[in-house]
Amino acid sequence: MTVALAQPTRVIGRLLTLIIIAALAVFIRRLDVPVSMAANTMLLGVLLLAAFVAGEVARDLRLPRITGYLIIGLLLGPYVLGLVPRETVTGFRLINDVALSVIALQAGGELRYSRVRERFRSITSIALFQILIVPSGIVATVFLFRGAFPSLVEAPWATVLAVALIFGIVGVAKSPATTIAVITEMRARGPLTDTVLGVSVFKDVVILLLLAVVLPAAAVLVDPNLGFDLTQLSEISLSIVMSLAIGAIVGAVIVYYLKYVNVQAILFLLAVAFGVVELAHGFGLESESYILMGIAAGFVVQNLSIQGPKFIEALEANSLPLYALFFAVAGADLDIGVIPSIWKAALLILIARFVLTYWSTYVGAVAAGDGPVIRTYAWMGFLAKAGLTLGIANMVRDRFPTWGTAVAAIIIAMVAVNQLIGPPLFRYSLVRAGEARR
Repeated sequence: MTVALAQPTRVIGRLLTLIIIAALAVFIRRLDVPVSMAANTMLLGVLLLAAFVAGEVARDLRLPRITGYLIIGLLLGPYVLGLVPRETVTGFRLINDVALSVIALQAGGELRYSRVRERFRSITSIALFQILIVPSGIVATVFLFRGAFPSLVEAPWATVLAVALIFGIVGVAKSPATTIAVITEMRARGPLTDTVLGVSVFKDVVILLLLAVVLPAAAVLVDPNLGFDLTQLSEISLSIVMSLAIGAIVGAVIVYYLKYVNVQAILFLLAVAFGVVELAHGFGLESESYILMGIAAGFVVQNLSIQGPKFIEALEANSLPLYALFFAVAGADLDIGVIPSIWKAALLILIARFVLTYWSTYVGAVAAGDGPVIRTYAWMGFLAKAGLTLGIANMVRDRFPTWGTAVAAIIIAMVAVNQLIGPPLFRYSLVRAGEARR
């Protein structure tokens, strides 16, 4: 009886703690002071504390911690309870970028060359089938059900195609940050884990290149007088090459520090993550560049030195507050207020994406000769979305004022739903595959 009651009692106690924390946020918000550095710092502390408790509640309910982080950020954020205002969320962006840079370092460190080489055929097969099938299926879905999109009911076919192409590229995009967060929490190891992580990182690079083609193509479809401009493709290609090169140099610096200094390794890695973000901004590179830098640096440390275990140990030992902060801010940044007005279109794209992701992953796994575990469960690791997809929404809103706002709203709704559904499904797949060690 005592054991049976322990978990419900613990959950109730933590929920009461969350109520107290929310009351603290209300008190801070009602202080008669403008939104300042001091107020932002207090609210950051409140959000981090609330995220930690919410993560423990999620774990008690057999959900990934990041689900709790996302939900509490969403609830306390500007679009639900408004306890953390929009200005504060915007002010957290640098901290959020640094946290994402640390996650990228860990993602690169988890890409062990021996395991990537072993799963290379599966990684490339699944990634290529997803890149071919998912966008094509979503483009066809938008054309067949254009009546569900208010901005496309009377639009010319060229505009419909432009919107369909954008949704296609959004449909295949993935969040490596979410993937590595769930893998780290579950301490997962095995073929499914390696395949999902490898495909996620590989697709992140490919999507950046495709984006450089799709957005100019969409602009030409809407206004043929503009002409097709491949300048952005060359810029992004150069950005990717520079990011990987700088990341390799950063990795060499980390190896030297861990080998010859090795004092307060986590503080050094945090400084490196901050430096990577500033380097990306300083070189005027794309916003995803510091993620590629972090992945390249982590890969170098893990595979070109003997410091890999020490590197991963330092990151894993101190990853909890970084994940809590990153995903709580990501949750606070989700505007779910747009869902009631565009729910039909968003639901249509979501269902199409789920079906197409499952089918393309299954076909890719069969083509690679994978067994039933990869064929059955790998697709669940490709649902969550985050930073890159939200960046696409912002670009669409800015470049296409006529219908861009409506399309961006649908994309944001997709991100919100996928971020809440994706992590629990990926956790489930790792457990069913027998690769979760926690």
